[in-house]
Amino acid sequence: MKNFKAKDLMIPVEEYNRVKKDTTLFEALQCLALHGEEMNLPHPHRDLLVEDDDGKVVGKITMLDIFKHMEPSYFKMDDQRHPGALSMDFVQKVYRDFNLWSEPLSSLCRKNAGAKAGDIMHEPKNAEILDEDDTLDKALHAFVLGVHQPLLVQKDGIITGVVRLGDTFEKVRTAILACEIETA
Repeated sequence: MKNFKAKDLMIPVEEYNRVKKDTTLFEALQCLALHGEEMNLPHPHRDLLVEDDDGKVVGKITMLDIFKHMEPSYFKMDDQRHPGALSMDFVQKVYRDFNLWSEPLSSLCRKNAGAKAGDIMHEPKNAEILDEDDTLDKALHAFVLGVHQPLLVQKDGIITGVVRLGDTFEKVRTAILACEIETA
């Protein structure tokens, strides 16, 4: 794991989908669709980096951020998680208690299409940022512990790239398949 560094695995910021904080959700989703078609990527980006007016990355928008924004009651739950938070009983109880997704999708879409990227974005915490020289094991540890994905990569405090779980898995998968297996 120590052989691979974040900078070797990251997608450079210049190649990633970026929007300004005042971009609407509708425009941001158009950006994702157009970028995927233009780049003809095998695994298109499903996340966006959010920039300030100076072009500095200040946040990210993931699929989960969009879903949470569409159903704001999720924000009420963030501080109420407990050790059994992922049990099916708990998930169903929360769904009922907070009356989640009670509006038709068409209504939610109309209501949220004009939401600004700056209101939807997730501001990365220190645990979600790697240095370019951090090794693959640090990224894997963050992914396994459930850090908000994707991970951002920085050099001298400036975001320079993105490390995605799928790309990390592909690197590990390729390494495993390249190993010689001893037979008894």
